[in-house]
Amino acid sequence: MRMAVLVLAASCLWGQPEPTIRVNVNLIQVDVTVTDKSGGRVTDLKAEDFEVSREGKRQQIKSVIYVPGQRKGMEPTKAGAAQDEPAAGQLKPEEVRRTIAIMIDDLSLSFTSTAVVREALKRFVEENVRSRDLVAVYRASSGLSLMQQFTTNKKQLLASIERLRFGRLKAFDALAPLSTAAVDSAQSATLAAMAEEMQLREEQNNRYLQDIQTAAMLGAVNLAVRGIRELPGRKSLVLLSDAIQIFDAPASFVNSDLPMLPNMPGGVGGQRLRTMTAMRSLVDSANRSGVMIYTVDPRGLVTTSLTAQDSVGGDARRVTMLSGQRQLDFNFSQDGMGMLAEQTGGVFYRNTNDIAGALRKALDDQEGYYLVAFQPDDETFEKTKKNSKFQRLSVKVKRQGVSLRYRRGFLGTAEAEGPVNPLVSAVLSPFHSAEVPIKVTPVYLEAATGPFLRTLLHIGAAALEFREEAAESRDKDQRPWHRAVVNEVVLLFDETGKLVEYLEHPQEIRTRGEAFTQLKRHGMVQELDVRVPGAGAYQVRAAVVDVGSKKTGAAAQFVEVPDVKRKRLALSGLVVSGVGWAERKEPKGNPAQRIVRPGGQVEYAVFIYNATAKEARPNLLTQLRLFRDGVLIYTGEKAALRPEGLKDLRALSLRGKLRVGDKTGDYVLELAVQDLDAPAKQQFAVRTMDFTVQAGE
Repeated sequence: MRMAVLVLAASCLWGQPEPTIRVNVNLIQVDVTVTDKSGGRVTDLKAEDFEVSREGKRQQIKSVIYVPGQRKGMEPTKAGAAQDEPAAGQLKPEEVRRTIAIMIDDLSLSFTSTAVVREALKRFVEENVRSRDLVAVYRASSGLSLMQQFTTNKKQLLASIERLRFGRLKAFDALAPLSTAAVDSAQSATLAAMAEEMQLREEQNNRYLQDIQTAAMLGAVNLAVRGIRELPGRKSLVLLSDAIQIFDAPASFVNSDLPMLPNMPGGVGGQRLRTMTAMRSLVDSANRSGVMIYTVDPRGLVTTSLTAQDSVGGDARRVTMLSGQRQLDFNFSQDGMGMLAEQTGGVFYRNTNDIAGALRKALDDQEGYYLVAFQPDDETFEKTKKNSKFQRLSVKVKRQGVSLRYRRGFLGTAEAEGPVNPLVSAVLSPFHSAEVPIKVTPVYLEAATGPFLRTLLHIGAAALEFREEAAESRDKDQRPWHRAVVNEVVLLFDETGKLVEYLEHPQEIRTRGEAFTQLKRHGMVQELDVRVPGAGAYQVRAAVVDVGSKKTGAAAQFVEVPDVKRKRLALSGLVVSGVGWAERKEPKGNPAQRIVRPGGQVEYAVFIYNATAKEARPNLLTQLRLFRDGVLIYTGEKAALRPEGLKDLRALSLRGKLRVGDKTGDYVLELAVQDLDAPAKQQFAVRTMDFTVQAGE
């Protein structure tokens, strides 16, 4: 007996069906885009023209419906022109024609790609967003911090785009300059082989970190897809990324003369398991939510041949090998983007310098599609061991000379139904979750009970509804009290998008007089500790609901938690604030906001875990680097850290100060620590934290 049935059912909007998945209906419905050789829509197909197979088995088609586009009444508008659309929080479903979320994978973008993406997005919004398009722009590193501002207002979108900054300080670049210096500088063939092996092992370690990082980014996209599920219109998400790599290029292809390679981790290539798992989960969520994913590689037209930046010496053989490795890595870096688009019915735009044009094509692609419904058989919901099987779909048409795009599969499992926690809804709601400004800063720490995140929340109290209450008669101060009640929640999602921890915190705020004035002016900071299941990459999401006004706010942030059980050098989260912000009455300099004046100082603090301590004395080096708007502007001297007389070596505290320049902008402070007594491969740990230099109050 079939206990539950998975369905891609059609909901109705403006009298037309919209693809989304529902439960308890014996029907699966997949949307199919059919185009002719010139790319135009084919609109006259009937049910008898289609053929659907699940896992190679023909399915019985129940109905085929063509859903026309919504171009009428969607004229472009200029950024400065008056607009009659309601604000995002007041937008009516029947006024929306297309919904598009644009995610920038700033965990992978290079500095060059970041600049290209920013300018392309500006052009796209100014020239192509129409009066009834619902659009949001947001970043992978900070989850839905910008997605909450789904809007039709071009000025608001352009302001969001302007805030996009380069934030990647460590990531693999397939197009990085080539160099043979590490091998050429060796004094013998044996040393050369050792140097090559060390280089390749470090590269494989980097690819392990890339696997974690990419999976976390896809988890952020997954949560975004779930958040826009109930939005009106045909929904799409455009992902701009420099790399989504699901397989590693075998190093032995281009270094076959090194005998140790087949025995090295990744030496013969292999699948990135975390990324693949996250990819399958994302594909299923997108197909259940009726969201088409379009991917764009902003690197544009590139060359993998030698350039003036490459320093490869005169060894022709090594030049050929390294150049070949670069070509392989570049090709492999695009595989995931192609797969993601294909599996969700979207398009992968590659090798083009017209990024704005690719975005326009993705938006225009929402016009006209078929809904093909078929009856699922019992095998659709069979499980393999504990997991539901991924069901592959195949759709064909009998007409020659046409091209099809459709969702290539889904997980054979039904969705749970039941009441939804309103706070959880606030985290995912794209309409109302920007009403209360909120910023989240998770700081990783270790305790005797295990890892946890000290989550700093800055809440814009001016948006809260305060009710006035008279002072008691016996109170000498007869000024009235101002009272508000809020519910705060922190959710922790792992790299696959699974909710792994949930913390809810109700709070009453009661203040008056000057304290009330300052509270509304500067907001308030909360600290909530959230347990972490273990090492890995996580998305931290926080939300607040004002009980009085029902207004909500939500924000998110990406965080990496190291595995201290491996006894390798590790750092806690880096805490950064303006020096003496409380004494100097500069509340924006607190660790939750991190806004300092030009020419001021920032203070930083971190815990060092697993430092090697010979004779109870660690032998460490520390070094600071400072970036402004993605450009390195300061490199500090290496400083020795050799504390004596320590009784507890599990965590060493490190604090310091650094004066910033007079230029305003977005800054990133990087702290690196080297353990000179640890094994060579376990000597380094790095943490970063952003802050802003801003003039005024």
